[in-house]
Amino acid sequence: MKTRLILLLTSTAILSAQTTPVERQAASEILKKIDALQEKIGPTEQAKAMASGKDRDRDRILKRVETLWDKQLRDLSDHIGRNPEVGFKEFASVDTLTKVLRQYGFSVTTGQAGLETAFVGEWKSPAKGKGVTVGLFAEYDALRGTKEPFHGCQHNGQSPAAYASAVALAEFMEKKKIPGTIKIFGTPAEEMGPPAKVIMFDAGVFDGTDLIVRSHGTGETTRNKPGFGVCCLNINEVKYIFEGRPAHQRSSWNGRNALTAAVQFYTSVDHLRPTFRPEAVIQGVIPEGGVAPNVVPDRAVVDYYIRYPDEVYLAHMDTMIANAAHAAALATGTKVTIDRYGEYRDGITVGSLEELSFAYAEKLDAPEINPEPQRPAGYEETGFVTRDIPGVSVSVFSSSAPGHSYERWLDSMKDVGHTGFLLDAKIMAAILYHYVTDGDFRKTVHTEHETMAKLFNDYLDALNEAYKDEIGGSLK
Repeated sequence: MKTRLILLLTSTAILSAQTTPVERQAASEILKKIDALQEKIGPTEQAKAMASGKDRDRDRILKRVETLWDKQLRDLSDHIGRNPEVGFKEFASVDTLTKVLRQYGFSVTTGQAGLETAFVGEWKSPAKGKGVTVGLFAEYDALRGTKEPFHGCQHNGQSPAAYASAVALAEFMEKKKIPGTIKIFGTPAEEMGPPAKVIMFDAGVFDGTDLIVRSHGTGETTRNKPGFGVCCLNINEVKYIFEGRPAHQRSSWNGRNALTAAVQFYTSVDHLRPTFRPEAVIQGVIPEGGVAPNVVPDRAVVDYYIRYPDEVYLAHMDTMIANAAHAAALATGTKVTIDRYGEYRDGITVGSLEELSFAYAEKLDAPEINPEPQRPAGYEETGFVTRDIPGVSVSVFSSSAPGHSYERWLDSMKDVGHTGFLLDAKIMAAILYHYVTDGDFRKTVHTEHETMAKLFNDYLDALNEAYKDEIGGSLK
């Protein structure tokens, strides 16, 4: 009854910010503080004033973005779209992208963070002084498909859009003698683990960057509420590797069947589902299970994506599933090794950047505008980068087809996709222009991000307390 009363008293704005009842209960006071911060900043009004005001420099930059897109970068997007390569194998795409970036006067370093297809392009203003360092994410990996790789997430358009923004801004900064640095981060394998952005973040590739922007194909033009969240739920990517002993199947008692252990474990996880809260999502495959019917499999692998809206309850799910793996190994006389090869966590969404992005989407008459702010989602899929560096992901309608479909892939190379990517590029350029030239706006962005980062730690503490009785102790 107490929980129900708390939820009923929570404002509509707060209710729409988090997914589960426990999140809303735990975060209710923190979200009120976020609302108070937004009221103090007034990001919607500020953004509309910035976007609607007359500004010849900005308008020249946006015009230059369009010229760059029409002359070369739209064709570059289509070229990558017609030649898809899956994550960590985007060799031809990276070769083309880095050549084009060097043509625009950027220095390029490949093999970042030990990843062959990760790169950083850098442009330094010739003007004296340090200035700010702004970054743009550039993605180019395709989805793994049963027929062929395909750009069902439209990553082929993201790098060319980023290039148009970066080059137009660099030309403006050079002409106006504005000090600063522009970096383009070529981030591979967004669609598979381990997450490349986490590897690059841990290696310090993004260190010293003051702001990062990116774009992504989408089915509607939106922006997110300020707060804590991630695009696709918090995820643990985990492989459970069972090892047994081979034997002839006609004398199978001489072996220890790793596939039997894997199947028992897989079944146990299905039996666990009712014990988890209904928002839990567990997706798994058995990519290895032996190679010959007449040989007892001595190795089998189960690969799971374990998802939940918050990372605290996700830790509980992870522990329960690990226990099931150890139990299956014990019951079958095999051994299990658990490889947690990837993590995605809630990030921080900054209202001042989200509202500015949306104000420009409205100004530029972006299609399929949804006026309702969406759940906080950070600005990149891993969440970790957004906790350290403020930024925004621009989302302009680029296809009405479902995500990860062949139809969305084809739309990326049609007018609907071209229009979406061009608007993405213009909006990113506008955001970067304001950030580089407006000291007050920069201060607002960083003050908001720093405040949100402190509140995020309080949020995790509140979640731990909320789950304590249910799970039997803190999960910290």
